[in-house]
Amino acid sequence: MIDWRRIGPSLSVALILACIGAVTVAALPDELAPWRELAFDRLVAMQEIPTDGAIMVVDIGPESDAGLPWQRVDTARLLTAVAAAKPAVVAFDIVLGADCAPGATNTILANAMAEVPTTLGFLFATNERTAPKPELTVAAGEGLALPQVWQAVGAEHACPAFEQVARGSAAATLAGGMDAIIRQVPALVVVGQSAYLGLAADAVRLSVGRGSALLGGDPAWMRLSGAPLEIGPAAQLRFHPSTPARWQARTLDAASLLANPASALPLAGKIVFIGSSDPGSGALRATAASPVHPSVQIHADVAASLLSGHIPLRLANARKVEGLAALLGGILAGTAGAVLAPALGGILVVGTALAWLTGTIGLALQYGWLFDPVAPGAITLLAGLAAMLTQAARTRRAETAMRRRIAQLLPPDVVSRLVRQPDLLRLEGEERQVTALFTDIEGFTQSLRGVEPRAFVAILDAYFTGMSRIVLQHGGMIDKLVGDAVHALFNAPANLDHHVDKAIACAIDMHEFGEAFRQQPEMQALRFGRTRIGIETGVVILGDVGAADKIDYTAHGAAINMAARLEEANKGLGSSICIGPAAGAAATMPLVSLGIIDLRSFGDVAVFTPAGMQPRAPI
Repeated sequence: MIDWRRIGPSLSVALILACIGAVTVAALPDELAPWRELAFDRLVAMQEIPTDGAIMVVDIGPESDAGLPWQRVDTARLLTAVAAAKPAVVAFDIVLGADCAPGATNTILANAMAEVPTTLGFLFATNERTAPKPELTVAAGEGLALPQVWQAVGAEHACPAFEQVARGSAAATLAGGMDAIIRQVPALVVVGQSAYLGLAADAVRLSVGRGSALLGGDPAWMRLSGAPLEIGPAAQLRFHPSTPARWQARTLDAASLLANPASALPLAGKIVFIGSSDPGSGALRATAASPVHPSVQIHADVAASLLSGHIPLRLANARKVEGLAALLGGILAGTAGAVLAPALGGILVVGTALAWLTGTIGLALQYGWLFDPVAPGAITLLAGLAAMLTQAARTRRAETAMRRRIAQLLPPDVVSRLVRQPDLLRLEGEERQVTALFTDIEGFTQSLRGVEPRAFVAILDAYFTGMSRIVLQHGGMIDKLVGDAVHALFNAPANLDHHVDKAIACAIDMHEFGEAFRQQPEMQALRFGRTRIGIETGVVILGDVGAADKIDYTAHGAAINMAARLEEANKGLGSSICIGPAAGAAATMPLVSLGIIDLRSFGDVAVFTPAGMQPRAPI
């Protein structure tokens, strides 16, 4: 029979922890629980990658087949060749919004669009007040709830001549989380008073011959083909990021296609995404699979998931389920820890936590549902451990007190009984100081000119992987990867002690990595340039700020701009690391002066570099 008076205190501690943990899990939004997204990345990676046999990508590089910079006329020639192969749909992950004046090139491009169902990508923009055409016909059911859907007053969109012949316009905008990683894409957005699908969703809509999108429900769902897909209050679709090997298998090089139009034959009957993996296009994004994931490949991944009907899904009531699991697991583990012997109780506690972990993996693999595998199990372990420790402490105290009191008065077997049953004796968007770090590769464009796109991306992948690891090791946050540059912030989003020194130490390690990277034989053959780094500290505006076509967690302020200017100043100084006056004053590690320079937009400023890093001759 269970002695509830004996186990009551231990069980109470476990219940209190379980209740607090359950309420926290159920109430804590995903954006404030960074471990969840990391755990979801692992769960998604365990799932089978959707087949993409119906998807192809045409990758536009910096140069045409003639070796000249890519121009609108090359896009017209490209779409003409693609349309001749009779694909099911063509989706542009580039905005064809410049050079809209009537002319032969635009006429050829518009005629090619008229030959194949085409959807044109657009980006959110605050300086535009017009909405893209054609607008989407939405059939909305009763009770549709989209309180967090992305909205903008206008968009940067294609020329009217192209919109007149296109079958759709769709959102190509992508935005990462606090760690800048893209995990979800918009299924639906609103521009002005009009609704539009995301680029992948619109391509699938056209491929199945639907003229409208059907939406409804709370939580919201969308039907393009087959069963409805839940899109939630923000109208977002989570996707399974593919690997570079998958990109290579489904991608045709645009310049090669122009040189040999017959190579477009594999596009027949396929959904074809046209975009660029060239870093100069600004279309590289970080995903869980790669820090340099081309946006056109992201849209292709989403389309493959939509066609397969297998979308990783965070259910609307997922947090409530996780809170209930934490409560029940904590109660069970607390009871086991308080009642059972330590060894048996420990096995049951660990087993309960592992059961939740196994269940989340099974649900992810079977249905694509994403539940937090960490927090409920951790609360279960914590509640069970608390009960076991509380019970052990009470037993220890009771044993010590009892032995001291009656060891000389009672027989040993009675003392042991009292030790086992001590109750028989009748005897609780902010302003923040941030250090910004900017890097750039010297002569990058020239050194990698002529390198084919897949090799280009592989080189950047290896370089950014090393650089990103160093930033994270020093406590920094990767703000952006732009072209060949890394933008990093220290003391954001959370407090970081000695963030200036840590940023400088990070810069030194990045410099050493960059030098080792460029000394590799294949990099020497390309004359891969040195890494230049600029650092400054100051008060900035931090949060979801910036233009509406680039919604991400970033910083704006003089320190950010100065860090970028200091990176550029390395070229004239012959240095590799250039530290601004505020960072130099705040640093405690040894620095040497590089003098006073006239810095564009800032005037005369004193600059520094770490001791022991002497500048070379300026170039």
